[in-house]
Amino acid sequence: MIRDGKIQLEPGARVTVWGLGSFGGGASVVRRLLARGAVVTVTDLKPRAELQAAVDSLADCDVRWVLGEHREADLLGADLVVRNPAIPPSVGWIRRIREAGVPQTSEVALALQDLRVPYVMVTGSKGKTTTATLAGAMLGAGCVAGNNEHALSEVVDGLAPGAQVVLEVSSFMAQLLAEARAEGVRFPAPAAVAITSLEPEHLNWHGGLADYYGAKLSLLDLGGVAVAPTGHAEVAAQLGERPAQWVSTEGPGEGVVAWLEGGAVWWSAEDGRPLRLFARDELRLIGAHNLANALLGVALARALGASPEEVAAGARGFTPLAHRLEVVAVDGQGVRYVNDSTATTPSAAIASLRAVGAPAVLIAGGSDKGVDYAPLGVAAAEATAVVCLGEIGERIAEAAEARLREAGTGGRVLRAATFEEAFRVAREACPPGGTVLLAPGTASYDMFANFKARGERFRALAEAASRGQSGVGGDAQE
Repeated sequence: MIRDGKIQLEPGARVTVWGLGSFGGGASVVRRLLARGAVVTVTDLKPRAELQAAVDSLADCDVRWVLGEHREADLLGADLVVRNPAIPPSVGWIRRIREAGVPQTSEVALALQDLRVPYVMVTGSKGKTTTATLAGAMLGAGCVAGNNEHALSEVVDGLAPGAQVVLEVSSFMAQLLAEARAEGVRFPAPAAVAITSLEPEHLNWHGGLADYYGAKLSLLDLGGVAVAPTGHAEVAAQLGERPAQWVSTEGPGEGVVAWLEGGAVWWSAEDGRPLRLFARDELRLIGAHNLANALLGVALARALGASPEEVAAGARGFTPLAHRLEVVAVDGQGVRYVNDSTATTPSAAIASLRAVGAPAVLIAGGSDKGVDYAPLGVAAAEATAVVCLGEIGERIAEAAEARLREAGTGGRVLRAATFEEAFRVAREACPPGGTVLLAPGTASYDMFANFKARGERFRALAEAASRGQSGVGGDAQE
């Protein structure tokens, strides 16, 4: 099935899309497969009711649906299985499909093999979507796709010859691209690969830190220069001796191609001269980590040949993305409500807390991702208050209380049983002019379908609070 470095589909090939998902990638690859004459089966363990929106989006397509179960005939009897990136390597079906001799691939691999325009990649533990979207804005007509709910399959066949693509790649997607390369699939080389940050994440999927980091770094094997922020010891350690370009929030330096200096963002022109692009205050993003993301966007746009004018215009016109340090409401007491539901690691939540400044009340906790939550508890102890909830809420609370005992000063540690209760308690604990910050530090699956659902619930509660409506009942425990 792999010929001339590509996965080739014969008309009438039986293709099973394994895992439809809720963010569009599964539906997009179904349409693309059908357009190539494949006979498509979609199988997903979730029942139809949980996938209704994605199913409805394919109502006009001739698809065989097998939902709520997986069957041997669909996975072991196919000519090709297209695996959803969220399915971890530990799932037994993967081994059985391989033993049956059925080729496996992914949506992004099928699309990337056919990409014929210049592109860059963005990966990392946090900041991928902000960096990729900024880079797209700085390119003017840049197309942003991948791990941002706009699958590459949606756009790859319709790109004009002069188009440019910014491809956001998760560690899951990167691993499946590496597996495709190992099978002989060849992909075009990106102009650059940005690595936003590296920290323990998704260890329950990858099985260990080395495998997780290895998946991210495997993208550099495609070619293109690595681009990374200074000040990240883990990124520098993992890059090792690989050639790299750097961006810095602390001024110019050796190998630095974009930097902050004198309250403005600069880049190194082709002849080596420093060139001022725009003022830091013109960028509507909160926090030093978001400034680093913007600098990465500058470097990526530079790698694809964007002009200084295009980069500056894109930065000035950029609007903060939903669920990413997004101010969703301000109430009559001047309290800001900031939604950073994508802060799903302890370090991301800590960065969010530092970004909003004092006084602030943090809402933290959610489902367990198998990492160390103690640093978040220590940082949370410095807030006006932290409201802890969910599977790992107690661990955050205990770490915060231990820090308070050690320091002898600090804020309050509160506990809540439900998200609504956590919001109400946080609102009551926040002084006028302060910030109620949702930066959970972990995943959402103990209470919500995903981070978006969690963020939207926070938004709804915040908007109600800004209109003077009362919170939900429930007693927090201190």
